[in-house]
Amino acid sequence: MQNKGGDKVTKHNLNDFAYKLIKDDIISCVLQPGMEVSEGSIIARYGLSKAPTRSALIRLKQEGLIASRGRQGSVVSRIMLSDVQEIFQLRLLIEVTVARLAAGKVNVTKIRELNKDVRTKCKTGKRRNMAGYLRANRKFHQYVAESSGNQRLAVLASSLMEQHERIVHLGLAKQNRRHDFLHFHDEFVDALINGDGERAGRLVETSLRKGQEKVMTALMMGSTDQISVVGINLSLE
Repeated sequence: MQNKGGDKVTKHNLNDFAYKLIKDDIISCVLQPGMEVSEGSIIARYGLSKAPTRSALIRLKQEGLIASRGRQGSVVSRIMLSDVQEIFQLRLLIEVTVARLAAGKVNVTKIRELNKDVRTKCKTGKRRNMAGYLRANRKFHQYVAESSGNQRLAVLASSLMEQHERIVHLGLAKQNRRHDFLHFHDEFVDALINGDGERAGRLVETSLRKGQEKVMTALMMGSTDQISVVGINLSLE
């Protein structure tokens, strides 16, 4: 068996391979919120064996990406609008701090390469490349988080980016609005390279506030069988 990169998968890492394979499809909404999942359906879909499938499903349930319905089986967890608001609020708290800490610490060549990759994938103009763009964007922000020098913040930021990516896939899948998420990138990179932590933090805050409004609006206009609507205040305050 081979992974998406064409590398041979050994027994030693088969559990991780199964976990990442299924998780990637949940994040990219290939496996959509509310979709029924079982050991049998996953084995049939991905050609996995029973043990790694079971291990992966347990881990994904622990992370809240799969929800158990008792005797009725399990489903891919639905997204509450309250979840979306909480994720943006946490990103605001964490990523503004991360940006300030990372300023002046990033490798200039590395951050420019990552930013170039984000922009290149965005400019393809094809909706089917949304997943590639979002993965590149996640790698960019994960590198910034790692550059902060605070490992715990980096882990939290990485987890939030994965959750955010799933929300964007669901909310903007039918709208080619990737360019809306790029307007601050070049300025952000410039602030990081020049060690201007306050400016970097302000740029992140502005981007997150605008991004939340767009995503929340798109979700509220979307399919209610995938998104559970509750009373929501669109403000990040």
